[in-house]
Amino acid sequence: MRGPEPRSQWVLLGASELRSAVLVGTGYWIAAKLSLSLAIPPGYATAVWPPSGVALAALLILGMRFWPAIWIGAAVVNIGVASSWLAALVMASGNTLGALTAAALVRRTLGVPGYFERGEDVARFVFIAAGSSLVAATAALSALALAHGLSPQKLLLNWWTWWQGDATGIIVFTPLVLSWHAREVRWRLPGKALELSLFAAALLFCAVSIFSDQFAAYVPSWPMTFLILPFGVWAAFRFRQHEVNTANAVVCAIAVWYTAHQRGPFAAPLPDTALPLLLAFVVTLVATSLPLAAALAERSHAVDALRQALQRLRDEATTDPLTALYNRRFLSDYLPRELMRAWRHGDSVALIMVDLDRFKEVNDTLGHAAGDAVLTRAAAMLARHIRASDVACRYGGEEFALVLPETGAGEAHDRGEEIRRAIEAARNELAGVTASLGIAMFPGDAVDADSLVRAADAALYAAKQSGRNRTSMARPRPPLPPQVFAGMTAPGPRSR
Repeated sequence: MRGPEPRSQWVLLGASELRSAVLVGTGYWIAAKLSLSLAIPPGYATAVWPPSGVALAALLILGMRFWPAIWIGAAVVNIGVASSWLAALVMASGNTLGALTAAALVRRTLGVPGYFERGEDVARFVFIAAGSSLVAATAALSALALAHGLSPQKLLLNWWTWWQGDATGIIVFTPLVLSWHAREVRWRLPGKALELSLFAAALLFCAVSIFSDQFAAYVPSWPMTFLILPFGVWAAFRFRQHEVNTANAVVCAIAVWYTAHQRGPFAAPLPDTALPLLLAFVVTLVATSLPLAAALAERSHAVDALRQALQRLRDEATTDPLTALYNRRFLSDYLPRELMRAWRHGDSVALIMVDLDRFKEVNDTLGHAAGDAVLTRAAAMLARHIRASDVACRYGGEEFALVLPETGAGEAHDRGEEIRRAIEAARNELAGVTASLGIAMFPGDAVDADSLVRAADAALYAAKQSGRNRTSMARPRPPLPPQVFAGMTAPGPRSR
């Protein structure tokens, strides 16, 4: 969601925005003409007025300063159907003021929702639609009273028709335009397109069958309308909000079409009761599917946020915050599993312990900030000199550990020398430090993780004792009795 637009939203349209304004006004006029072709007595207003939803969506997406385009489109429509120019302009002003009122309330309470993020947001939106529609209906009532001198009963019926048309138009078509404007075109599952096709075919068949009275000879038509509600639940659980809004709009259009042609469950009652029944059906459909879709979206977002939070906790628990390498805790969990894998496949594993020489002098003379910079640069160099299958860890302080799976002793020694020479070549960037390395091999030097670390540490100590900036291999261990390997699975053929 986005917050309210700045004050600049009220400035006059620039030349680059006139095209959008013309499209808004033309779209309003086309939607109005199509709607008037389905007018349901009494009056010339329709039971569902899509232009009100289009107008609100345009003000939310493009900005409040596009209101003149809506006013012009509404004025042209009303001039074509009203007998008085003054009445037509009053009606157009009411339509525009109602859209501005709704847009201001939506921005203040919901921002600019591409999708409804919570079920209660849908309820707020419905209340805003119902309240703001009073503006246009009251303006139209005033214009009709001045132009025609209708009786109070006819004025009330026309007011109800106008209010219902605007309210249902906003409830059905504003979410439709907003969600498709913000839609994601990627499918989450390969089979979702097929399911959507099956859903659309079943929904169209059911809606047309119900509202065209195909089952009227067998079952009363009014109870059959409840068969539409499971489709709203299906859409809410399986698809996203723009599919839900599209399904609602399609069902609403089918219901209005057949009702206008005196067919379906809402054509049988008297005209003054058909409109409330149609309104109740549309609101029930939207209030079933859209809040459920919003609640499911909120749940999905909460699950994703929780999953990301758990992943961050795992990363923080196994990653060194300074160098971004794995930490000692990760090594203690990873190394035993890697050794077991290597034993089962007949592979060897090299463990290289790296210690930065004279690092304490850097901290003592240049400060801990300089020491942290040296550690960060050294860690980056280690990461660049290992394979994707290798693992680099900060073991503690200025000491690092490298695990090299499927690596022989000769290759491990060459890799260690390569790393040592790279650090030595960059000693000016590393405040003069060099590196000493100790290498131990599994299973040649150790048969478990703890003994492998001890062997690598011993080799590292030997490298430091021999003058630093050295690479030392662990001393080969004496052959172990067979019972040491009794708990291990015998190695099988090597597999790559």
